[in-house]
Amino acid sequence: MCLRLVWLVFCLIYSWTSLVHAQLPPDIEQCVAGDGICIANVINFIIKQHPQGIPEIGLDALDAINFDNIIVSEAEPDTPLQLSLKFNSLTVHGFENTTILRAKGFEKQYQRGFELVGFTPLLRLDGEYEATGKLLLLPLEGKSQARVQLKDCKFTCRAKAAEDRRVEGKLFLKITKFKCLLIISGLHVNFENLLNNKELSDTMNELINNNWQDVWQALRVGMNSAVDQVAETILTRVLSQLSYDDFYKPT
Repeated sequence: MCLRLVWLVFCLIYSWTSLVHAQLPPDIEQCVAGDGICIANVINFIIKQHPQGIPEIGLDALDAINFDNIIVSEAEPDTPLQLSLKFNSLTVHGFENTTILRAKGFEKQYQRGFELVGFTPLLRLDGEYEATGKLLLLPLEGKSQARVQLKDCKFTCRAKAAEDRRVEGKLFLKITKFKCLLIISGLHVNFENLLNNKELSDTMNELINNNWQDVWQALRVGMNSAVDQVAETILTRVLSQLSYDDFYKPT
């Protein structure tokens, strides 16, 4: 949802470091391990200058990120919003406007893990949804297209890993723990075909948007979990191929 904020952020870092191991494009700076300011600046440079990705190093486009079968929430009793929401297909827009505010833990000798803090002004999620549940005792049910907008997204992502020594003593990392915290200042939705009636759909969307804080509380855990799952999968794939020893500028 904001789904993979972290995927992006971490994928950028490791895609960048893979450049160092391969051939670094002349417009991208190398950093000394542990230089959090430089690492944050380099990630920001890649995001801003390469929103369409860098195909030669396997970095996908950043301005439209696709997912399948994302479960955002499951209905819980005794809450203002009891919603089971799933996206069969989903495209996330807006990550190309992300700014990394802080990077920590990227030391030459891996020890404590990694942390990235960033901000995205607007994330837009477009996709095919399925939903059932209740809002303030009013039934919710629909299956069609949806747009969800998350405003002023601030995220903190943390990862821990175990060392894995391989050929020639090269150090690789295996992710053992991955978690993101997402905070937003606004939420706006448009679910088409709620209750199979346009007029009722418009009314229900307005009700959801007027009570967005309650809606976000119902969706927050599921959205963070979806981000965690996708990001960890991508990061694990990258780390299984790239040596941590080769990430940084030679000293």
